[in-house]
Amino acid sequence: MPEASAGVTRRLYGLLTPYRRVVGLGLGLLVGSVVAELYPPLVWIRVVDHGIAQRDWPFIAGQLALLVVVFGVQQGLSAWRGILLERAGQRLTLDLRLAVYRKLQGQSAEYFESQRTGDLIARVTGDVDAIQDVLVRGTDSVLANALRLVGVVGIFIALNPVLGLLTTLPMLGVGALLWRYTRTVRPAYRAARTRLGDLTALITDRLSGMRVVQAHAREAHAREAHEMARVEALGRELYDVQVRAVTLRNRSFPLARFVGNLGNVIMLGGGAWLIMAGQFTIGGLLAYRGYGRYFYGPLDDLVGIADLLQRAEASGRRVFEVLDAPVTIQEKPDARPLPEPVRGEVEFVGVTFGYDPGRPVLQDVTLRVPAGQRVAILGESGAGKSTLLGLVTRLHDPQSGTVRLDGIDVRDLTLGSLRRTAVTMPQDTFLFHDTVRVNVTYARPDADPAQLEAALRAAHALDFVQALPDGLDTVVGERGVKLSGGQRQRLGIARTLLADPAVLLLDEPTSAVDAESEAQVTLALQEIMRGRTTLIVTHRLSLARGADRVLVVADGKIVEDGPPDVLRRQNGAFSALERAALQLETASSPA
Repeated sequence: MPEASAGVTRRLYGLLTPYRRVVGLGLGLLVGSVVAELYPPLVWIRVVDHGIAQRDWPFIAGQLALLVVVFGVQQGLSAWRGILLERAGQRLTLDLRLAVYRKLQGQSAEYFESQRTGDLIARVTGDVDAIQDVLVRGTDSVLANALRLVGVVGIFIALNPVLGLLTTLPMLGVGALLWRYTRTVRPAYRAARTRLGDLTALITDRLSGMRVVQAHAREAHAREAHEMARVEALGRELYDVQVRAVTLRNRSFPLARFVGNLGNVIMLGGGAWLIMAGQFTIGGLLAYRGYGRYFYGPLDDLVGIADLLQRAEASGRRVFEVLDAPVTIQEKPDARPLPEPVRGEVEFVGVTFGYDPGRPVLQDVTLRVPAGQRVAILGESGAGKSTLLGLVTRLHDPQSGTVRLDGIDVRDLTLGSLRRTAVTMPQDTFLFHDTVRVNVTYARPDADPAQLEAALRAAHALDFVQALPDGLDTVVGERGVKLSGGQRQRLGIARTLLADPAVLLLDEPTSAVDAESEAQVTLALQEIMRGRTTLIVTHRLSLARGADRVLVVADGKIVEDGPPDVLRRQNGAFSALERAALQLETASSPA
């Protein structure tokens, strides 16, 4: 464990490599600043032992003027160093945050299915900030205090070797106590960062689903109370581990301060004895006392930095877990864009895939969809229908077999080219907390007003958008909460129309809308499907009946494949689904 922690710490400091010039200049300024900071007590020796003893006012005035210059130089160097290091720290934070986000952006759907959004947010924000605190501010403080300690020890020994060695002796005890503390507190800080990630994940999840939480209160706000209890339980776990760390700190730090301050007792007693023995001067003792604040004052800072380093090590471990996570969906070095003109032919050849490789969702699927054909995919939930769509755009890669687009293995194509050609429209359109304009033009930011208006009109969305308070500039709220399900879906259709894909993948496109909106969404879908290769995963038989071809999937295999009229006459799985749908419609219709 100590070796692993040392490895994380070394890797954390490796993050400073791109900023080594700025950090090196800052270190040079730090050395100059500390030298200037440690100079004044030497003036005390000369003023007391020579100036006052000789009543030499010109000499005293010269020393005072020198002090003013030294103070000015020291503050100037400190200000310059502070600006440089703050800029480096902010740049480090930005670069690391972008690196983590870039890694997340390149991850597969499988990765996000195994992660919690709130915990990932905590890593991108809080953990990155904790790393910056120790790498820049903490390192600067450690180096400054270390330089002060080394400088003061050297001056102590130079002024009086015996007294200097005796005065610094307690610091060995302080070092041993700090080393023991860091080993003891490390597990507590790791647990605290984990609990904070758990709590952030839970709160993010529940805030996102607050409408569900509030809508399903059984009695006397029982559901709200239950959710509050879960948040409180995790919050208490976080409280407990943080209190444990604080308890360890407040047991260790007072003892370290006590041991360190024994040096003051040695300094005063030993100094007095040496003065009376004629082996030291009053000015020298005053200088010793002046250096005491540089010697014992940094003790609290160093103890605090030791504490901060443990937090940063825990945060670094969590950030590196994200950066080191394998990317299962990668673009080949020799990947090429899909040749123009794109036809849009989709083919599955012997495809087997499972989220758990030991339990395949699809088994040896072979399927060819000619360019421009409209194919409906039916089947029970969990049969593997949506997985077929995800394999086309490489949200997943098959364990065996090949998925081809226009005859080319999709793994040989650049991801950008593939995902421009094949676009998925999910059952619940995701809208960003932004304007209608930004959401619709997301896949094509350079669309001109005429193209945007044409897409909205074709999606049967223009009328309701124009009726919004600010039209295209209306902010739709997080996940489009200010719009109805049908309105969100029609904006998603307009967005897809602007993207102009050759292959359209529709995943339950009407399941998230009410009956009143379904007719408008269906009309918009008819527009977007025209002339495109379309795979439609649906439970709605109305969409299947209008398809050129129907696939029925069961237990990861295609059990029926053909035009809807042909399958209906075969009286097989498709006919059974139609009869079940008709019975459901009859049972739900008013008498």
